[in-house]
Amino acid sequence: MKYLLGLDLGGTKVSAAVLDGENKIISRARAKTRAWRDDEKVFQTIVSTGRRAIERAGIEAAQIEAVGIGSPGPLDPRAGLVIESSNLGFRNFPLGPRLAEEFRRPATIDNDVNAGMWGEFKMGAARGASNALGLFWGTGIGGGLIVNGTLYHGSSKNAGEIGHMIVQADGPRCGCGRRGCLEAMASRSAMTRDLRKALRRGKKTSIAKLIEGKSESVPSNALRRAYQAKDELAVKTVDRAARYIGYGLGSLVNVLGPQVVVLGGGMIEAFGQSLIDRIDKVARKTAFEFAIKDVVMVKAALGDDAGMIGAALLARESLGGRKR
Repeated sequence: MKYLLGLDLGGTKVSAAVLDGENKIISRARAKTRAWRDDEKVFQTIVSTGRRAIERAGIEAAQIEAVGIGSPGPLDPRAGLVIESSNLGFRNFPLGPRLAEEFRRPATIDNDVNAGMWGEFKMGAARGASNALGLFWGTGIGGGLIVNGTLYHGSSKNAGEIGHMIVQADGPRCGCGRRGCLEAMASRSAMTRDLRKALRRGKKTSIAKLIEGKSESVPSNALRRAYQAKDELAVKTVDRAARYIGYGLGSLVNVLGPQVVVLGGGMIEAFGQSLIDRIDKVARKTAFEFAIKDVVMVKAALGDDAGMIGAALLARESLGGRKR
């Protein structure tokens, strides 16, 4: 039996999974990215996490057929290059070729949310749809597009960068260097920034210790606990972020006309349906009624596994040279 290694690289963690011939996960491994480190150290964390997943699967590395990884971009998927990333130190880093060298197997690289959306399209919440839009909300904000049953990369090969739509002119500076991006307004990093500013102005919150720490972003579960406890500052911050997500998705529905909008990432996993409902309400007020009336907004079904599964499936498809 041939196996696949799927990797999901994010600003907070690296996840790895081994899939069997029936696309079922048989082992997992995870490590903290520690994205402030230099690119070579982050790369070695990716490799060691993948090797640990293979070891836990009880198989030999030689039984791996291909390696797939989802990474924040922008990317050059054909060359396997991470051009840059606002949440990682990679700059023109040959991630695909380096993984192929380490594992001695073909390696495929795609945007992390593209990989997650492909997983959801093939095996999760977007299964059966021809046109779907995905937004994954965590440390950053990423997007993925399924158009006529295929991943849409556009001529730049980097279409779907939802997190870097400008939603507030001259707004806060984003990690990409621009101002007012959706990621700069609503990501967990952005919420942490806003909470810290509020603390400096004398506001109070039950998660002050977490905010005052060195962490780049407060964990989603901590925000959820504070929100459920009706912490005024946490409620205001999360609701404002959700509102911006809704504005962005409503506008995208007008442009793209999807059948399904899939919401995933750490914030959605932590808050669940109640947060989706708030986003959906704003999106429906933002979009044309005729454009959004039949659109279904759903929670990602594969959770944290989506990116690993999607990356692995893309790797398998690339072996056969099939169009995707």
